[in-house]
Amino acid sequence: MKNAPVAQAERLSQRAEQPEHHPKATQPLIFVFIVLLSVAGAIIGMQILTTLGITPNTALIGVLVAIVVSRIPVHALRSFRSIHAQNLIQSSISAATFGAANSLLLPIGIPMCVGRPDLVPTMLLGATMGMLIDLAMLYWFFDSRLFPGSAVWPHGVAAAEAILAGDQGGRRAAVLGNGTAAGIVGSSSVFGFLAPLVGMGGLPMSAFDVAFIGNTWALFMFAVGLLVRAYCPTLLKVDFDGLLVPHGMMIGAGLVALTQAILMITRKRQDAVGRAGLAGCWSDTEWNRRRRVKRSVSGTKHCG
Repeated sequence: MKNAPVAQAERLSQRAEQPEHHPKATQPLIFVFIVLLSVAGAIIGMQILTTLGITPNTALIGVLVAIVVSRIPVHALRSFRSIHAQNLIQSSISAATFGAANSLLLPIGIPMCVGRPDLVPTMLLGATMGMLIDLAMLYWFFDSRLFPGSAVWPHGVAAAEAILAGDQGGRRAAVLGNGTAAGIVGSSSVFGFLAPLVGMGGLPMSAFDVAFIGNTWALFMFAVGLLVRAYCPTLLKVDFDGLLVPHGMMIGAGLVALTQAILMITRKRQDAVGRAGLAGCWSDTEWNRRRRVKRSVSGTKHCG
């Protein structure tokens, strides 16, 4: 018969080899928590959109609330200590915030601005259908060439780092706490004396944070746009905003992005058809390798 230390070591080894249980959003406690936070996130998003014209990133709020709840000494709340449960919570509140503010509230404001309130129900119906289609597309296309999972995704990286910091504790949790305190102080009225300069009661700490985790080229072009907007009316006597130049550039960039997306989807389908025709010959790895060879060496044939 095995002694106690050996048996305990074997049990721990078997437990480590088993995959971690992934909680489901339909679990009663997690579901109720997700619904409450989603309602709060939708209210926050619509309120800030109508007052400041921007949509906040509430994913970090969901992470922090989940971490705080998981530390409450109640056995029923221990499920919130799972990083997967915290990820479900932050994803839900973020989706509710952007969905309610950007996808639903913003479109129905357009008929009101043009003096056609009778079009609000029709616009709301179309916006709801568009939001549902977007959700399906994001689910299907994430981690593909269209939306690569290895991209920067600043808001997602920030939420993931916050989850890991709360799970691991120690120095990472201390840094997270210090950053949270700095964001609160910077956004509060402590710097109210700068209101004439920045045009708001506090410092734009969210923009300052994105500078550390955003894409370098995207932020560089954003900075160039800010400089052009600030100095061109004075130096060149040209008001690009009044000439609708930024609006045209955004439309052009959107058309290019749409064209690229269509080409990627079409190419993916062609690859799927090609693989189906060679299902008995090549594996996926071999197919990808031969595609790369074909691109670099002209005249390469699929069947050797």
